[in-house]
Order: sequence, then C-alpha cells, then structure tokens
Amino acid sequence: MRSLPQIVLLAMIALLVGCKSTKQARSMEQVGFLGDLAPLMQKGKEGEALLVYKSPRVALIPRGTYKKMLLEPVTLWGPPAAEQNTAPQKELQSVADMMYSLMYQSLSKDYEMVSTPGPNTLRIQAAITRADHSYVVLRAVSTIPAPMNYLALASFLKDLGTGKPLFVGEASIEGKISDAQTGEVLGASADRRVGKRHLDSKSFDSWDDVHQTLAFWAEQLRYRLCQERGGSNCTPPKE
Repeated sequence: MRSLPQIVLLAMIALLVGCKSTKQARSMEQVGFLGDLAPLMQKGKEGEALLVYKSPRVALIPRGTYKKMLLEPVTLWGPPAAEQNTAPQKELQSVADMMYSLMYQSLSKDYEMVSTPGPNTLRIQAAITRADHSYVVLRAVSTIPAPMNYLALASFLKDLGTGKPLFVGEASIEGKISDAQTGEVLGASADRRVGKRHLDSKSFDSWDDVHQTLAFWAEQLRYRLCQERGGSNCTPPKE
C-alpha cells in the first residue's frame, strides 16, 4: 500500500494541467460594506458578479466622460474576514493589498490614476469580505479518482450539492463605483469565487485559489468598465 506522500506525488505527476483553478460560487452573503445599497442589489447576468447594482443615471452620462480613476485602498470587512477566518491578520491584509495592486495595474491601462477627487473622475471603493486558503494535502488526495477514495467522493458530492468542493480556497468581495466629485454612486457589485476540483502546479500554494480569484476580479473590472464606456477592444477575463 502506498503512503500518503507517495499518493500525493503520483497525483502531482498525473494531473499537472493548466486549467483555471477557480469558478464563481452559486451564492454569497453580504456583510454590510455596501450599506443602503444592499437592498438594491440584483442577481447578476452571465459574465457579471453574483449581485449587481447600476444607477439609472448611468444611461444619461455621455460615454467617455470619465478619464481619471481614484482607487481607494482595499480593506478587510465584516465577520468572515475578522472572526471566522483562522488565517493570521497579516496574511489577510496581504490579500487586500494584492487586490489593490492588481486593480491599480489593470485600471492604469485605461485611466489616469489620481489621488484626490476631481471632475471626470471615478472613485472605486472595495473590501475583501472573506478570504480562505485551501488545505493542500487533503485537496490533493481528494482529486485522485481511485477506488475507495472517500475524500474524492465526499468532495464530489459537496461540489454537486453546494458548488464548492471540499478543501479548496475561496474569496468574496464587495465594491462600489461613484462620481469622485459629487459622491453619487453609479454602480456596485458583490461576488464570491471558489476553487475547483483539480490539481495543477500551483495547487500546492494554499493561497493560490485566492490569488487566482483576485487576478480574475481585476481583469473583470477593467472589462466591465470598458463595456460601459463603449470600448471597441474589450477583452473578457478567462474563466
């Protein structure tokens, strides 16, 4: 009988693939970051966040009006990030800082990044409301389709029933976009993504599911803003 380390090694060799490691969850709980906007949120369409809000005023704003971007530091918000997650605060803060960095890099391709409110400027405020790392060894074992592998069966059934396999990471975010000068909220969204039942070269980084999710969100934000301003070369993020 092979030992657990041997099984994990075999799984690594057999299942090293380049597929995306995360997917959109089926549902999420809002934690209060969006305040009075929460009751206005509606279920997002395909390609959008799980929950979205769009002000009717957006349709009246000429496309191309906003040329500058004020990106506030991404914060940690709510009980999931502060109480329910067992990860050290330093690791959680690094998740928020990474989200800010990825968003800044993405948005700076299309906007002049500024640090103070002004005309023709959008303001983005976002918060990570949950960030859970994966359990790499158990995750690896649960991907092996071997007879009597109870972890694989349990993970499959959990994925089938809830949309989230066992032992994978996940992250949730809430954010809003407003006119930086007037403070009028133009849109908001809330989303949650979870790891998939797979194994690749990055799966043995316990935070990889979260990092992949952050990168997806940064590109999705750029894509959605590109669509809103009528861009001709908007590229959707790869699932």
